[in-house]
Amino acid sequence: MAVDFGDHGLDRAEFLREESGLFRRSSVPLRAPREAGCRPWFVRTGLLLSIALLIGCGGAERRIESDTRYTPPLEHRVIVETVVDLPFDATWNELIRRLSESSFQVSTLEKASHFVRVDLNRSTDLAASANKPARYVDCGRTARSYRATGGDEQADEEFEYAVAESSHYREVAAVDGGYRVSDVERRVALDASATIFLQPEGMRRTRVTVKSRYRVEIEIAGRAAFVPLDADDPPEAAQAFGPRTESIRFTTFRPGTDQRSGGLTCRTTGHFEHALVALANPAAAI
Repeated sequence: MAVDFGDHGLDRAEFLREESGLFRRSSVPLRAPREAGCRPWFVRTGLLLSIALLIGCGGAERRIESDTRYTPPLEHRVIVETVVDLPFDATWNELIRRLSESSFQVSTLEKASHFVRVDLNRSTDLAASANKPARYVDCGRTARSYRATGGDEQADEEFEYAVAESSHYREVAAVDGGYRVSDVERRVALDASATIFLQPEGMRRTRVTVKSRYRVEIEIAGRAAFVPLDADDPPEAAQAFGPRTESIRFTTFRPGTDQRSGGLTCRTTGHFEHALVALANPAAAI
């Protein structure tokens, strides 16, 4: 690949980089030398990367990079069934009474069809700590790093968080002539509902089964600023972006993923199901 510096103040070298399992093309801005007689020396490395080595040239350049590592959730032990040593009517009445005294909201009562539908009051990190989304769902963990060198800016930051918890981080993307540095705020909310089925087993026992559905919403917003490659040039003023929302839907028995290739995975922790089974049969060992 030929690159002609000519008399231009800024040229670009293109290369391929591996991202999410795919090679994608990126461009790195290259600042032409400022002193007369200072010429760049290009060395081709393999087929993918060209590096400009400026020999005896002044002018500091910024170098900013970020990295992301995602760890999927583990499987959790989930109890969804119990047998109550009471007839159907007595089991039903006791379950409805305990639900009315709990923090769960009953949305549907169908005694003739032997089921109750229960909603988890909307769970966010702004609610009480006992009602945070991460208590009910596991979406893995993310670790991010952000590093900046050159000029007066020196940064080395690490961000690690459970995906089901609200968080913030900083990331960078290469753009024409420099970098786009973003300060990102994540806000996580959870909607969940469960259907409790009651099935008589003879005259004296009742089998209770719980099946749940979940929707995790991740709202992304923040501010981004253009940072020039030349360390002598100040960053531009930050501009707000977002919010945009990503949703992940899943059930007790089937984890869910977002729409991006190689994206996030979420599954239940079993806490919602365990709590409802315990309301149906407090004597059960969970």
